[in-house]
Amino acid sequence: MARCKFCGQEIDWITSLEGKPVPVDPDPVFVIEDGGPDTFLDDMGATITGRQAKPEEERRDLPVAFVPHRRTCPWADKPARRRVEWGGSYGGLAPAT
Repeated sequence: MARCKFCGQEIDWITSLEGKPVPVDPDPVFVIEDGGPDTFLDDMGATITGRQAKPEEERRDLPVAFVPHRRTCPWADKPARRRVEWGGSYGGLAPAT
């Protein structure tokens, strides 16, 4: 398992359908599609839009996907120059805004 070079959290890598490696949090989540503006990646690299299901909403028929690490990394909101000083970009993804 890899670690984020900014915050040290464990991450996995998924290759998006566009061929770019994307760092994701290792624990999958259930996603309610069309329930929100967040994006997730399934294990094949496809993007799913929606929101993370609350524990009481989780069911087997919901899609399971991974949260892009830029959404949970405490360094994602730091200025790009500062991130570069610490080691680079987020696998081709723009930082969180």
